[in-house]
Amino acid sequence: MINYVNYRYQDFDNHSFQNEFRLGGDNYADFTGSRLKSCDFCGANLVDADFSETAIGRDDKIFQSQITQMVLHIIIGIPVGFMTWWVNQEVLGCGIGQTIDPYGWLTNPFTWIFAFATMATMSKRWLFLRYMALIGLMVFVAMISSQAAGVVGVCLLLVAFGLAIFGIYLGYKKGSIAVGTIWMTVGISSAISAGCSWLEYQEIHYAILFAILTIIPAILATRAFNLHFAKVKLSAMTSFNGADITNARFVNAVLENCDFLGANLGGVDWHGATFKNCKFPKGFSRDEQAVIADAPDSNLSIEKLTANKL
Repeated sequence: MINYVNYRYQDFDNHSFQNEFRLGGDNYADFTGSRLKSCDFCGANLVDADFSETAIGRDDKIFQSQITQMVLHIIIGIPVGFMTWWVNQEVLGCGIGQTIDPYGWLTNPFTWIFAFATMATMSKRWLFLRYMALIGLMVFVAMISSQAAGVVGVCLLLVAFGLAIFGIYLGYKKGSIAVGTIWMTVGISSAISAGCSWLEYQEIHYAILFAILTIIPAILATRAFNLHFAKVKLSAMTSFNGADITNARFVNAVLENCDFLGANLGGVDWHGATFKNCKFPKGFSRDEQAVIADAPDSNLSIEKLTANKL
């Protein structure tokens, strides 16, 4: 028995319909005249669904908020890089107390292990709270028993190292901006060291080395930020990826920032619909005469075809 789901002329922001319209289900969707922003229809069963006169777009507030966070992470990386270089100049020498080492930020591996670990845990709030609780517990144990201090230090280092690996994973698999900030910090510290080597110590070979070490983190930071930006753009779109939209109606619909990649679009009625920044499967066409998309990111042909029909 088909269940009629009436969402006519309603507004939905950042709502997921995946579970409500599962493939193989009996729900029939009617979104006539609705306003949908950044909604998720991935893998949904939308056979014969009605999206006539629907306005589909993205939630600009959330998109701008995500962009602002990314910009702040980039800005924060600059002073953090300088502080990392400055603080780690003072390192413990072997039996000679504190010494000044302008390259201490690089030669001290603990700095970057804990840096990556902290940024990784900050990307996940629950992990950050547990990480800080673990540090507090270990410090407390070390204060009670000096003999346990060494063991506590080793345990803390192992945990931090594990979280550092997890941080890199987040950066390049999950699009974490935290790892991009860390690489920015490395790049800034390297740039300062290059300047000191050249101007203060006249060590040209070190200046060249640290100049190279500035470029590599810059590339890695750019990649991390690009991955995050792609993730933000995708999350801001209304996604029909993998959905079955066979014989659905988008008559006079306004479609902006929609992702139809991987969707079954057989028999869909696009009459009077307008498109902007939409993604369609490669080679998809609205009729037999016009090829709409030669590439997944291209929708110029869609807009031209729509303009000619209006």
